[in-house]
Parts: sequence; structure tokens; C-alpha cells
Amino acid sequence: MTRPAVHANCLVLGTCGVLIRGGAGCGKSSFCDTLIEAALAKGNLGRLVADDYVHVVPEDGRLLASPPDTIRGIMEIRGFGLVDIQYTPRARIDLIVDLVPMERLERLPDAAIVTVCLEGVDVPALSCPANRPDVSLRLVRWALRGLLPDAPDYI
Repeated sequence: MTRPAVHANCLVLGTCGVLIRGGAGCGKSSFCDTLIEAALAKGNLGRLVADDYVHVVPEDGRLLASPPDTIRGIMEIRGFGLVDIQYTPRARIDLIVDLVPMERLERLPDAAIVTVCLEGVDVPALSCPANRPDVSLRLVRWALRGLLPDAPDYI
């Protein structure tokens, strides 16, 4: 049986799994790389689960992610090529990040973190600007602080 796959990236920051969605060329891989480096710079775990496509399955009320066999441990670096990278074979998705055009982001949203349903599981979600890893990193940092108030800053 083929598991469902979404066009997205997935990574683990500390103990938190993050699924990054967005259209082609919106900076998913670049942002994923930025988040991994930010976590490592703070002495925390920052590890890829999958780049470009992610298998997602519901299990016990949680959403789990894993890489397709064909791209396991590989990340695309636009302008450089495909590189081998350390990866985690499975992660629980704790936050979904949707990369959208900057003009679609509200300056002061009523709720920065919303809930979306993916594969029948409700998951916190945050919109961040496409191709702006500096701004998006800051938004994800604040989202994680809100979702995990007792956890250290992973990024």
C-alpha cells in the first residue's frame, strides 16, 4: 500500500516536527536549511526528515511524517544540486508552515496560529512569507514559543 505524500519539506527542531508546504520555487528547501542551521547553532537538534515530498499518515491521533525511499537523506540546494544530508526517518508533525506570498500575510492577524486538518488530524499551522527565510524563521520561533512554552528556544 502506498502511503499518502504531500508536496512539502519536513524537519525536526529539537523535539518538534515541522512540515513546510508551498508551491514550487517558494523556498521550502532553503527555509528548511535555514531552520536546521539555526537549531544547530543553538546546540539543538536540527534534522531533515524529507525534502520536496513527505509521506504523512495518521497514527493514534497524531500525524507522522517519513521520507519516500527514493529521496531519503537527499536535499536539493538550488543552484548547487542534490546533496546527501543527515535525516530522521520518522517524525511527529507538531506545526505546519505554509509559505505564501508576502502580500497575503496580514500585518496583525486575529490568530497567527490556526488549526488545519491533514489526513484527518488537526495540526497547528502558521503562514510565513515565501522566499523570506529571515522573516519566516522569526515567525516560527514565536509560534514554537507559543505552542511549547516550557521548551527551550530550538531556533
